[in-house]
Amino acid sequence: MFVLGIQGSPRKNGNCEYLLSAFLKECETLGARTETIRPHTLDIGPCKELIVCEKKGFCPIRDEMEDLGYRKVKQADAVILATPVFFYGVSAQAKVFIDRCQMFWGRKYKLRLKDPDRHQRRGFLLSVAASAGKRLFEGVDLTTRYFYDAISTDYSGSLTYNKVEGAGDIKDQPNLDADIRSSATDLLAPLQNRRKLIFASPGNGARALQASAFAKEAAKGRIEVIAFGGAPPQVPDTKTIEAMAKTGLDVKYLQVSHLENITELAADLQKNDDVILIKSPGESFSTDFLNEQPDVWDIAPADGKRSADTVKDEIDAHVRKLALTASP
Repeated sequence: MFVLGIQGSPRKNGNCEYLLSAFLKECETLGARTETIRPHTLDIGPCKELIVCEKKGFCPIRDEMEDLGYRKVKQADAVILATPVFFYGVSAQAKVFIDRCQMFWGRKYKLRLKDPDRHQRRGFLLSVAASAGKRLFEGVDLTTRYFYDAISTDYSGSLTYNKVEGAGDIKDQPNLDADIRSSATDLLAPLQNRRKLIFASPGNGARALQASAFAKEAAKGRIEVIAFGGAPPQVPDTKTIEAMAKTGLDVKYLQVSHLENITELAADLQKNDDVILIKSPGESFSTDFLNEQPDVWDIAPADGKRSADTVKDEIDAHVRKLALTASP
């Protein structure tokens, strides 16, 4: 599991910093890998309403949002937004990050593309405020709700605390540790102990990535699907993205893991986990990390003779035979 924290507070060692750090630490005890994005430290500018994202599905602003924002969000199994309340809304730093995610809204609602991970990605809100207004968190909650909708994430809950102003005041909240522990456990419970389905393919892993997208769509989050390639991880090529878009699936930011990392996973494989190797007879791909030989699908890569659409259709047909819609 990969849990991404978005730290919307620019205050160093503040209450939001403590709250998010404690929450992510609890996620780590539950087996998650965590990372924190701090928008105020990145070269990320505000949305300029150029409308390109709604028409073409990408943001034309060239800054760190592409690699350190969009890719991280789409790789995450859970996204945790932490923000103080500024004028009954999220902080300016958090708002810049959220507004730039209009790109995802455009891909989802204008281009009608579906995120294969939408069935499993979960979101949570952490927020603190100095005052005690009755409707103090309503603006933050509404913004968060629509942010998670844009990035195809289930808004699964929140922890909000008022009358928290001085640095360290959050530590005085009664039952804070218990609240964090309970919330993190509930958030990650659906992502734990799922059967794994692993696809691997030579080269950049494009075939494994396509298979993982189809499998995620069919399984609807009931199993954990992972794609591996034989080359260092890289973004999906344009032809693969376009071929999958014809099926309605958005794979632009899906991640393919490098083969070197699969050996770490091999030790965790259970009896009901499955590994499928997608290759043509002339391709080589080491499976020495496995105790048993994987299933092999004979599907050649796209090249001058085979189109990306042909490869996509063959992979789709194989995945359909797995009957993942019936997976427990």
